[in-house]
Amino acid sequence: MQLGKSPGPDGLTSKYYKTLKDYLTQPLMEVCNQIMEGKKAPESWKEAFITLIPKVETEKTQLKNYRPISLLNVDYKIFADILASRLKKVLNEVIHKDQAGFLPGRHLFDNTRNIIDILELLQTNINTRAVLIFIDAEKAFDNISWMFMKKNLEGMGVGRGFENGIEAIYSEQKAKLIVNNVVTEEFKIEKGTRQGCPLSPLLFISVLEVLLNMIREDRLVQGIQVGVKQYKLKAFADDLVLTLQEPESSTKRVLELIHEFGRVAGFKLNKQKTKVLAKNLTPTETDGFQKETELSVVKKVKYLGVHLSSKNLNLFKDNYEKCWVEIKKDLEIWSRLKLSLLGRIAAIKMNVLPKMLFLFQALQIVDRVECFGKWQKDISKFVWQGKKPRIKFKILTDSKERGGFALPDLRLYYEAAAFCWLKDWFLLENTDVLDLEGFDNAFGWHAYLWYDKVKVHKLFKNHIVRRAIFMVWMKYKDLLEGKTPRWLSPVEAKARKRLNMEAYWPKYWEIIEKTGDNWRLQSQEKLKNKVRDWLHYAQIQEVFKIDKKVGFQVEKSKLETELLEPKTKILSRMYNLLLKWNTQDETVKSAMIKWAQDIGHNIMFEDWERLWNTGMKFTACNALKENIMKMMYRWYMTPVKLAKIYHLSDNKCWKCREAEGTFFHLWWTCPKVKAFWEVIYNELKKVFRYTFPKKPEAFLLGMVDQKVSKKDRSLFMYATTAARILIAKYWKTPDLPTLEEWQTQLMDYMELAEMTGRIRDLGEEIMEEDWKKFKDYLQKHYKLYEC
Repeated sequence: MQLGKSPGPDGLTSKYYKTLKDYLTQPLMEVCNQIMEGKKAPESWKEAFITLIPKVETEKTQLKNYRPISLLNVDYKIFADILASRLKKVLNEVIHKDQAGFLPGRHLFDNTRNIIDILELLQTNINTRAVLIFIDAEKAFDNISWMFMKKNLEGMGVGRGFENGIEAIYSEQKAKLIVNNVVTEEFKIEKGTRQGCPLSPLLFISVLEVLLNMIREDRLVQGIQVGVKQYKLKAFADDLVLTLQEPESSTKRVLELIHEFGRVAGFKLNKQKTKVLAKNLTPTETDGFQKETELSVVKKVKYLGVHLSSKNLNLFKDNYEKCWVEIKKDLEIWSRLKLSLLGRIAAIKMNVLPKMLFLFQALQIVDRVECFGKWQKDISKFVWQGKKPRIKFKILTDSKERGGFALPDLRLYYEAAAFCWLKDWFLLENTDVLDLEGFDNAFGWHAYLWYDKVKVHKLFKNHIVRRAIFMVWMKYKDLLEGKTPRWLSPVEAKARKRLNMEAYWPKYWEIIEKTGDNWRLQSQEKLKNKVRDWLHYAQIQEVFKIDKKVGFQVEKSKLETELLEPKTKILSRMYNLLLKWNTQDETVKSAMIKWAQDIGHNIMFEDWERLWNTGMKFTACNALKENIMKMMYRWYMTPVKLAKIYHLSDNKCWKCREAEGTFFHLWWTCPKVKAFWEVIYNELKKVFRYTFPKKPEAFLLGMVDQKVSKKDRSLFMYATTAARILIAKYWKTPDLPTLEEWQTQLMDYMELAEMTGRIRDLGEEIMEEDWKKFKDYLQKHYKLYEC
């Protein structure tokens, strides 16, 4: 259970159950098992508070435009979670893959890809009359019949115990509404699934699957035809889209099936909100369709957050450009706020990246790379507040583990998302996608990917999706696969193209064998079940000879380990891989070299890595972390640098007015600054009650050596960061901070450390131990802190 979620009517949060799990697990398990055996659920499980969430872009004065969310007791949700995890295993086998909602390994982006591919097909096959119907059901989750739902589960064979669990939950329910913080009187609920319950979406899609099966199996409903396959529908929970040929007759039949299903299941079509995109219909035919079906044909429709029209050419303008206009407005508003550098980067990560990442995954259609430069320019303008950048863009985008700031690189995120779509081309397993996306291919998919058949069949790139993601593949092909890859299937590449692909194609590592130091193709006899005929085998043998000259990839490549094999976190894996390659020329950063020159000796790369990975974890405060990053990249403008920029004659230190004001001088070797650091050093020896070397890398960068005890390093980091921030406060003045200012600053940081401890749930004992020596120091030497 996630922490921070709103509790139900009993007010007990998930943290309460996690904290007391040793005491609560046994009684809760006994109650759950009794319910599975047929006993009643506790009365508190029947209760709920319902809060209303307004739907986006709707009239707020209409009650129908609000979504009811049930706040349920956590003990009930634990039980429902257990049932949901068991039901998912069953539904993954029972629910057709056309339903992309709420099941492991299924994504709404499969639906948008399907629609784009269908529109591309219909754009080519101009004689195929078709409609795309975006179904809207009236309060779909709230109207489902309990009796039908229970009978459906019984028919699925979920087992008596599971049926008892559902019966206990869906026999009696009651709720109270929360409106403007006022709780209403209690009322009974006798239908629908509770939005907020872990079981709710699974129960809904199990009921809806009955209707979807009726549509799939009905021969009077004509889907988009590709060979022997028909593409009739795609769904994400109740967001259903029908893709039909023979528009009038197919649509009429679907409406009949929905009405028939609705009478027993409680599902009701909202004809006013159901929208239709027509393709290859004349105006007269469109008018006739609207009269016959009473459905509205529109020019544009929003489905799963994506703006669609009958022409894919409008996708970029209607989605990417529209989204970026809104983002630019947000950036202008946020630029007026007093955000730190890390705060501005966090704003990009939290507000800009999710919006763009959604589009990257839903719409792989970008073939004009200029847009990425424009977006990067707008982001840089916001990050640097319209001023000249002080840190390279590559360093900003690099991961924190390599000394970067983790600013999202939108182009790399887009390319990582492209590889998620390319995965189907590599594996050759999802034949529904491959048949539809390659409806007019002249060769096998691997012929285009590896054997340059795009040069022969130029129409391959006359497809909005194929053109965009193939461009990404060509950019990284040589980098990802230097030799003939293991996943390559010459069998598929050389097979005669058919409208409907076979489901399985043998890969190179399955059809070659090693004799001594040489690779050879297995005999035709061994491959008789994998090749079509002698000519097919001869063609494979021909390409094998060519591939053998390139050499075969023996070990698994990065493409296999990061994309083809994993089932989860594929996008982040690919982004990290592309980012590492993109920033590899910044592994040893120029700032690192300058620091070594100033200090007079090399700083080991391991020390830099330790600083990046663990050194800055002493605090959750971004202001403190930012100071370390600014020091690392020598952020602060010095008299020497300003004199160069503005052609000034005076480049002397602002403090001593004697030596040149270089970065290292101003921070360490200036006599006045040196005296300040000596004071801080002596005070820290009083705090720790032992001596240690005074090294610039420790005081300026936080690279603490073994001479400072491990348990004192957190306090040392706070103390030196406080000193640096105070020096920066007096940056362009001859003054320096006082000891009292440093002590006061460090006392403020003690409160910050307490907040960090609470955020990280570390416990008061750890925080007390970290700061005990500082409290003792203040009490003993200055009487400033009462223990």
